[in-house]
Amino acid sequence: METSDREYCELCGEPIHGKGTTVLYEGSVITVCSSCYSKIAKYSKPAPNPPPRQEIHKPKQFVPATSSKPKYNLSEDLEIADDYYRLIKQARERLKMTQFQLAQKLKVSENIVKRFELGKLKPTLDQAKSLEKILGIKLIVPIESNEGDNGTDNELTLGDIVRIREGRK
Repeated sequence: METSDREYCELCGEPIHGKGTTVLYEGSVITVCSSCYSKIAKYSKPAPNPPPRQEIHKPKQFVPATSSKPKYNLSEDLEIADDYYRLIKQARERLKMTQFQLAQKLKVSENIVKRFELGKLKPTLDQAKSLEKILGIKLIVPIESNEGDNGTDNELTLGDIVRIREGRK
């Protein structure tokens, strides 16, 4: 399989026949085909010194910084507490903080905080860590494992479904 050095229009995705036009369009420098250029010409400017095409590199692997005492064990599976919405609301009210003030500290919209407190939106782990710090509560808990499982999966198999339908256990 050969790799092609063919350029493609960054608006429509079609191969560019001939030389493409590099323009500054909505804050981005892009190379477009003649058809797309005719459509955006009055909204774009010729790009000053078109940048050389760069090869796409694989992203560097993330290596977390080592700290003296990690707050959470990264190898442990974590989740947000089931009653997160109640904990957030009670802690916020205890601190006499408005939803707007909490939203500002979290750097999210007030609507997000309202949805957290109604239980309609679950915070991400990063948001939960911020909430823990701001409100002084514990929202992140380890996922409970079923120790009486003897290492078996909790997923249903076809055999389990047959036993259930026949009334056997």
